[in-house]
Amino acid sequence: MTKKLLIIIISGILFHSCQEKEQSNPVVQTVKEENWDIEKLNNRAVQHLDTTKWDIKLFNQDIETYNKYSKIFQSYPLNKSPFPVAEYDYAVSSIPFVMDMDSTVFKGVRIGEYENPESEIIIDKLTLIILTNDKDAEETTLVDSRNYPYLTAQGIFKVKNNEFDWVFSASPDRYSTLLINMKLFDLRFGETIIIYPQTDKSFLYDQIKDSPNNYGNFKDFKKSIMTNPKVNKQLISKKNIK
Repeated sequence: MTKKLLIIIISGILFHSCQEKEQSNPVVQTVKEENWDIEKLNNRAVQHLDTTKWDIKLFNQDIETYNKYSKIFQSYPLNKSPFPVAEYDYAVSSIPFVMDMDSTVFKGVRIGEYENPESEIIIDKLTLIILTNDKDAEETTLVDSRNYPYLTAQGIFKVKNNEFDWVFSASPDRYSTLLINMKLFDLRFGETIIIYPQTDKSFLYDQIKDSPNNYGNFKDFKKSIMTNPKVNKQLISKKNIK
C-alpha cells in the first residue's frame, strides 16, 4: 500500500474520530469572536490532568490508529503519538490548493477551524503558500483538533531542490505562530505566508496582512495574491527555483 493511499485512509479515520472536516471551496462570511481568557485556558489545562475528564473512547481509537499507521505519523516533522485529552467538541479544516499564472506555480494549504462542528463556515487561521513551479510537487498536511482550544497543524512541502517542514499553532487569545525550516513567523502581523525557494537552497519570503476570511470567494483572494506588488517583485528574482 502506498504512502499516499495510507494518508487518505488516515484522513478518513481522523474525520470520524476528531470531527475534522474538509471542503473544497468554503466561503467564509463571518468571523467568530473568541471569549477565552487566561482563567478559562487554565481551567482547560487542569481538565486535561483530571483522568475523570478524559475521553477514553477517543484515546483508544487514537492508540489503534497509531499502531496501524505509525510510520505515516512519524514521517511528519513532529511524530503524532496518542495522548489522552478531556472531552471536547471541535472541528478543524485543512484545504490544499494550487495557484498558477503562466509558468509560475504555487502550492498552498489553508488551515482553519469551523465556526462550530455543525457549521459549514470555516475561519482560516493560516494560509501557507510555496513557490514550486511544479503542479505535482508533493505536499502533505496533518491538522489536529486534539489540542483544543488551540489549533495545531504540521506538514511537508517538497520542491525540486529542497524540503520545507512546518509546524503551526494558533491560540484562542489570537497569538499564532508558524515555524518553517526554523524560520518563525508571528501571525499577528499577517496570516498569509509565501515562501520562495532559491536555487542555492535558501529561501525568501513574504508575510501579508490578508486572509481568505476577507473575501466572499477564494478565487478573489488568489487573484489579490497574484497581483500583489510584493509578490510580483519576488517573482522576478533569477534565483527562484525554475
